[in-house]
Order: sequence, then C-alpha cells, then structure tokens
Amino acid sequence: MISLDGSLTVEDVRAVADSESVQLADNARERMQRSRDAVDDIIDRDESSVYGVSTGFGDLKDISVGRAEMEQHQQNLLRSHHAATGPPVSSRLTRAIIAVRANALAVGVSGVRPALVDRLCTLLNEDILPLVPSQGSGDNACELANVGLVLTGEGKALVDGEWRSGTEPLNAAGLDAFRFGPKESIALVSGTAVTTAQTAIAIANLRSLVNAADIAGAWTFELVGQEPDAFDDRIFDVRPVAGHATTASHVRALTSATPAAGADMTQDPLSIRCLPQVNGALREHLGMATAAVETELESATDNPLVFPDGTARSCGTFNAQYVAGVADLLALTTRKVGAASEARSSLLLAADTHSSHLADEPGLESGLARAQYSAASLLTEAGTLDTASDHSFVASSGQEDVHSVGNIASANLLETVDKIARVVAIELLCCARATRQTDASLPDGLAAARQFVESTVDMQAGDVPWSADITALGDALRTGALGDAVGERGVDIG
Repeated sequence: MISLDGSLTVEDVRAVADSESVQLADNARERMQRSRDAVDDIIDRDESSVYGVSTGFGDLKDISVGRAEMEQHQQNLLRSHHAATGPPVSSRLTRAIIAVRANALAVGVSGVRPALVDRLCTLLNEDILPLVPSQGSGDNACELANVGLVLTGEGKALVDGEWRSGTEPLNAAGLDAFRFGPKESIALVSGTAVTTAQTAIAIANLRSLVNAADIAGAWTFELVGQEPDAFDDRIFDVRPVAGHATTASHVRALTSATPAAGADMTQDPLSIRCLPQVNGALREHLGMATAAVETELESATDNPLVFPDGTARSCGTFNAQYVAGVADLLALTTRKVGAASEARSSLLLAADTHSSHLADEPGLESGLARAQYSAASLLTEAGTLDTASDHSFVASSGQEDVHSVGNIASANLLETVDKIARVVAIELLCCARATRQTDASLPDGLAAARQFVESTVDMQAGDVPWSADITALGDALRTGALGDAVGERGVDIG
C-alpha cells in the first residue's frame, strides 16, 4: 500500500503503475481540509475575486461567476476541457498519472476536499481506469478532464477490460456521483501529472536498461574486444565522473579483462572503448532527472494555490518546464546509448571470429543481418522524435502564451526508451548467437546473461523470425530482470 502524503518516489510511481494500492495519509487529509476551509471562507466572505473559483478560466479570468453557479462552473470545465484526442494511454500509465495528480493534491494547498483524493484512490484500487487521451494536450489543460467526468458519472473508463460510459464505471466501484465544488475541477485538471508520471516511468525503465546496456557491451567486448585498458580504474580517478566509473566497474566485473602492466596497447572501436563514457553519461543524467522528478513528486502543481491562512495566489506551478527539459535530455542520452549498441551489433556481424552475419550457413541463411537492420531503423526512428521542451504554443486568446510542452517531451522519452530497449535486445541476441557459434566460455556474470537471454527467447539454430524475440527481450530489459539474473551469480551491477 502506497500512502499519498504529498511525497512520492520514482519507484512508488512504478509500483502504483504495476497495480499497488493507494490511500490518502492522515496528515495529508488534515492539510487538505485546512486549505479547503480557506476556500469556503473566501466564498462565504464574497469579497475576493479568485481565479477559477469565482471567475472564468483562461482569458475569461475577468468574468465573475456567482455563488449559485459555482458548482455548474466546475462541471462545465470538465466537459469543455475534455478536448484531447487520440488513443488512450496505457493502463499502467493511466494509473501512474492518477496517482501523481492525487499526490499533488495531497500536498494540501489546492483547496480541494480530501474526499476527491479518496475517490481517485478508489478508482485505482478498484482498477477503474478513466480514458486519458494520448494526443491533443501538449501541456496540462485537457488530459485529466475525463477523470473528473468519470467521477461525476459522465465519463468513459476501462472496467474489467471493457470500455464503459456514464454511471457504469461508478456502479462497478460502488460509488455515487461526485459533485465537484468550487476550485476542485480546476485543481484536478491543472498541473504536471502526465509529464511527471511519464518521466518517472521512463526513469524507472532506464535504470534497468542502462544496466542491460552495460551487460551487452561487456559481452561484446568479451567476444571481440582486444583492449581491456580502457576500463582500468585509474582512468576514472583522473576523470572522476561517477557514472563513467560505475559502467567501467561493471565491465571489469563481468569480463575476463585484465589491464596490461606496461605501455603496449591496441585500440577497440569507440562503441566498445567509450562504453563507460556513453553509458556512464546516461547514469549521470538519470541522477539529475530523478532529483527533478522527485522534487516534482513532492510539489503542489496547480493554479491558484490556496494556503490555510486564506491567502490565494495565482501562479505558474502547473508549468512543467523543469521536468520537460530533463525528459528531453534523457531521450538524447538514451539514443546515444542505442547508437553505441547498434554499432557493436554491426561489429559482431562482421567479426572474423564466427560466421558472417552470424548465419550458421552464410548465403543460404541471412543470420542476424536483418535484426541489425531493425536496430539501425529503430535508432533512426528514435532520432526523429525531436526535442519538445524548446517548443511552445499560444492558447486562450493569448493569455496562455508560453507552454512547457512537457507531455510531448515525456511521451517522446517513453517511446525512445522502448525503441532503444529493442536495440540493446538485438545486441544481446547477436552476443548469444556468436557465443554459441564459437562455443566461447564466459565468466559467471555473462554466463548468467546468456542463460537469461536463452530462457527469455528460443535461440534456435538457422534462420528464424526475429520480430517476436526482439520485442520480448526488449520488454524484459526494462524490468530489471537481466540485472537480477546476473546478480544471482554474484556479480552486482545494481
């Protein structure tokens, strides 16, 4: 059970995505109620113009809304803002998004009742998943409107594998229709939930993938590499980047590489020699991105904010520029890890230590030539996913004239991670075929990696359809299972 108290970790988000239950913490409930009481006091005094409570939204900020209309005002917002389109995001991502938004409300300065977060928790715990469109909301305004509509009995949700509308999702969860009070709808739909949730899931996947890329690179080095000196620990004392040193230590632990005592040397291609620098850069950027996302996971991210003393502030905390920027950075660095992996697959196909193209009968068979072609194509596809955090657009008659475009940046990151996971999977398939062809004896950690690959996919002899194997192995790499399998042989790369 994950307790929503206004602070989550990346691993908490992944746990909820993977069906962990949630509940609102008691201390958060108390904070939320104090903020809600402040909203009620503001309305009762009828002295202040508070954006989104007693006014219209966006460029309609100067049009007053009377007390008798405030509830209808909030329902209208949910209806009008359900304008995003495209296929729904995945069930896992839907769960993560709802949890992130509920947790931000639990910070306790959004002016909503604890009952709203309780309802969101029930949706997650009963696995009633509102449709969250994947397109047409580049920032923060449209994607969660249908979540609110589902709570009011007007939306569409996935229930037991089927899409149901109206009151059916509520009936399945044993809930009555929720009536949004003043400030509550805008608090639900505002914020950085999609950007933060997508980036958090990507970070969790990348923590596993970078270890898998270390293993794949070490395995390729063991098969065709010639120069172990590139991984000598003294190198990383004089350029002390922790991520570089970590990857180098993994290569040393996984392989039989022993640096020479003297000055005699050769050189491996950069995709092997720069393995610590390329993969290590991703490790460094993951550390920075994790700090940014976990700050966001303990932040209030809507507008306006209402503090318990009755102070209300119009602000820009819903802007996701901070997270959008690190999402773009992670995508760029992840693509470079993929570029190095694809280059190593090419080296394995051309190496003279085994059959050309890793075919058992070259000419009659094509081996893994087309699998490498797939890796190159996936890498190219990932490269077409442009950065987004440097873009913007204008909405609401110019009132909203700068946007973070964080939803697009983080969606591109997730897609990049998926594609590069398959690129690394192809390198591992090449390693497994090359090892079988040469009957190479592998150190314990790489032997465990080979066993993992061969138990995940059926490594048959001859030409086989590779598509399903590439997908299955790529999916497995994002779970951390490969690193766990290596760790069970006593080689810790966690």
